[in-house]
Amino acid sequence: MNKRMLMVGACASLLSLLSASLLLTACSKHPSEELSAKAAQLLEDSRKARDFQRIFAQADSLERDGSLTQARAYYWRGYASDRTDRKRMAEFYFNTGLSAALATSSDDPDILAKIASHLTNLLMVRGDYEAALKAARPVVARLEELQCDTTSDYVNLLIYIGCCQAGLGKSGSATADGFDKAYQKHLDNVKKNHTDEAYKNAIAGLINITHAFIHTENYRDGESWNGRFSEMLNEYEQRPGIDGDYVDKQVARYNLYQAQTLEGLGRTVEAAKAFDAFRTTQFATTPEGRIMANDYLFAAQRWGEAADNYQSLDALLAQQGGMNLENIRDLLLKKYQANLQAGRRDSAAAVSMLICDSITGAFAKAKHVDAEEQATIVRKVEEVGAQQVTDARRKQLEELCLFALVLLLVVGYVIYRRYRHHLLHKAHDELREDYGQLEATATERSRTATEQRLAAAMQEYVAHQPQTRRDDLTLLVAQTPGTMAGGSFCETIQQGNTLLFAIGSATGKGVAAATTSAMAWAQFRTAAAITSAPETIVTAVSEAIADSKHLPVRLFVGALNLTNGELNYSNAGNNTPLLMADELALLTDDDSMPAGSHLGTVYKACTTTLDKGKFLFLYANGVAEATDTNGKPLGDNHLRGMALQTAKIDPSPEPFFSHIQKAIAGYTGARPQVSDITFIVIARK
Repeated sequence: MNKRMLMVGACASLLSLLSASLLLTACSKHPSEELSAKAAQLLEDSRKARDFQRIFAQADSLERDGSLTQARAYYWRGYASDRTDRKRMAEFYFNTGLSAALATSSDDPDILAKIASHLTNLLMVRGDYEAALKAARPVVARLEELQCDTTSDYVNLLIYIGCCQAGLGKSGSATADGFDKAYQKHLDNVKKNHTDEAYKNAIAGLINITHAFIHTENYRDGESWNGRFSEMLNEYEQRPGIDGDYVDKQVARYNLYQAQTLEGLGRTVEAAKAFDAFRTTQFATTPEGRIMANDYLFAAQRWGEAADNYQSLDALLAQQGGMNLENIRDLLLKKYQANLQAGRRDSAAAVSMLICDSITGAFAKAKHVDAEEQATIVRKVEEVGAQQVTDARRKQLEELCLFALVLLLVVGYVIYRRYRHHLLHKAHDELREDYGQLEATATERSRTATEQRLAAAMQEYVAHQPQTRRDDLTLLVAQTPGTMAGGSFCETIQQGNTLLFAIGSATGKGVAAATTSAMAWAQFRTAAAITSAPETIVTAVSEAIADSKHLPVRLFVGALNLTNGELNYSNAGNNTPLLMADELALLTDDDSMPAGSHLGTVYKACTTTLDKGKFLFLYANGVAEATDTNGKPLGDNHLRGMALQTAKIDPSPEPFFSHIQKAIAGYTGARPQVSDITFIVIARK
C-alpha cells in the first residue's frame, strides 16, 4: 500500500512538474509589439496630461490583459507615486519592478535602465547615498554586459553614482572618470540624434555634475563643469523653436552656479557680477528662483537680501503642497538663520515660533501619509498573493482535466496538490506576518532617522557662533553633538563692558529636546536685548517654555562686568558652575553653604567677583551624563575631581580647556555618547 502511494505521489509530482513547466513557458511570453506600442502610447498620453491616477488604473488593467509586462507596470506605478509625492510607495514599486526587470533584462534592458535611474535618483535626493549606489552599480554592470550602454538612463546612472560618491566624500579619479564617460556619451547622443530631448538630457546631466562639486565645496572642478554646461546651453539656444522659459531658467542656473563657484574660490567681485547676471533673468523673479538665489547669498553672507528673498517662501511652499519635515529642515531653518544673521531679531523669533508650531503638524502629516502608503503596499502584497493562489488553482484544474481518464492518478494528484496548497497558504500567512513586522520596524526606524536629522539640523543652527572678541577676555566653548542630538545649548552676548552668557539643556532627547533648546536659545537672545539682569532673563525664558508646553529646561545665566569682575548670575537647575584657579570652588548662592551643595533657590539673583587669575568652568548636563566603555556615567563629583587635577597641572584657562577636553574624551573612549557634550571656560585677562 505504501509503495502504491509512493508511486502515485511520484507520478503526480512528475506530472505536476511537467504541466508547471508548460504553464511557465506560456506565461513567460511577452506581449506582442503591437500591444506594447498601444499600451505605451496610452500611458504616455496620461503622462503628458499629468493624470497620475489614470496611470495607476491603466497600469493595473494593461498588466491584467497582458499588454504590459510586470516590470513596466511597476515602473509606471512608481513613476505616478513619485509625481504625487508618495516617495515610500514609489520606492516600493521601483524596487519590485527592478527585481522583475533583472529577471528578464536580456529581453527588456530599456525598462531595467529606466527603473534603476528613477530609483537611484529618488534615493540620492533623499541623501541615502549607500542605498542609491547599491541599486545603481549592479544595473550599470548588467547594461554594459548586454552592450546597452548608450541610453540616457544609463548615462544618468553613471552621473548619479558619481554624485553619490561625492556626497559620501569618496570623490576621486574614479568619480572624475565616471563623469567624463557620461559627458562623452551625452555628446555622442547629441551629435547622433540632434533632438530636443538629447540636448535636455545632456544639460540635466551637466547640472547634476556641477551641483555635486559645488555641494562638496570642490569649486575649481565645479567652475570647470559649469563652463561645459554653458557651452551646451549656448549650442542648444541656436536651435529653432526652443522653449524660451526653459532656456531662461537654465541661463539663470548657470549664472548662479558661476557666482557660487567664484565666491568659493575667493573671487568675490566676479561672483557678484555673475549674481547680477542671474538677477536679470525672468526665473530670478519667481518664488523658486528667489529661494534658489540664497545658495549664493548665504555663501556671500548677504544676509539681508537672503532674508528678503524668503518673503517668497509661502508661495513656493504652496506650489510644493505645503509644509513637511523636509521643508522645515531645508527652508524654514535657513530662513531663521538669514533673519538672525541680518539682525532682524523679531523676524527670527517669529520664524522660530513657526518652526515649533509646524513640527507637530508636519509629523502628523507624515504619519498619515506613512499609514496610507503602508496600507497600499500591504494591499499590493495581498494582491500578489491572491494572484499566486489563483494561478495555483488554474494549474490544478488544467492538470485535473488533462488526466481525468486516469482515475487513480487523479485521486493521488488531488491529495498531493491539496497538501501542497495547504503548505502554500501556511507559507503565505507566515510571509505576510513577517512582512508586517518588517514594515513596522522600517517605519519606526525611518521616523527615528528623520527625527535625528531634524534634531541635528536644529542643533547646528543654534550652535554657538563666537562673536565676542576682546583683549581683556578669554572665552572658550566646546560643543560635541551626541547620537541623540538636540538637548543642550550655550550663547554669549556682549553689551558694552558686560558679557551676558547662558548654558543649559532640555530634559529630554531628540526633536522635542531640540525644539525646546532652540526656543530657549531664541528667548534668551530676545530677553538679553531688553535686560542684563540674569534672574529676569531666567524667569522670562522659563515662563516662555512653560507657556508653550515644551519640555522643562535647565538654565544658568550670568552677567560679567569685564571692568571690575562683578558677576551676577541665576541658576534654574543647571549643573553648578565651578570657579577655578589652582583650587576649586562651587558657584553657590551663599558663601556659607557647604561645598558640593546645589543652588538652593531657582531664579534667585546671586553676586560674586571673578578676579583676574581665576576662571569659570560651566557645563551642561550632558557632560556629567557622559559614560565610559562600560556604561558608567562620569557624574558631577568625578568631573570636579578631574577639573581640580587639570587645574593643578596648569591653572591657565587655555591649557585647562585643552586638558579637560582630553580628559573627558579619555574617559568616554570610543563609546558613542547619547547626550551633547557642552561646556564653557570664561576668564578675565
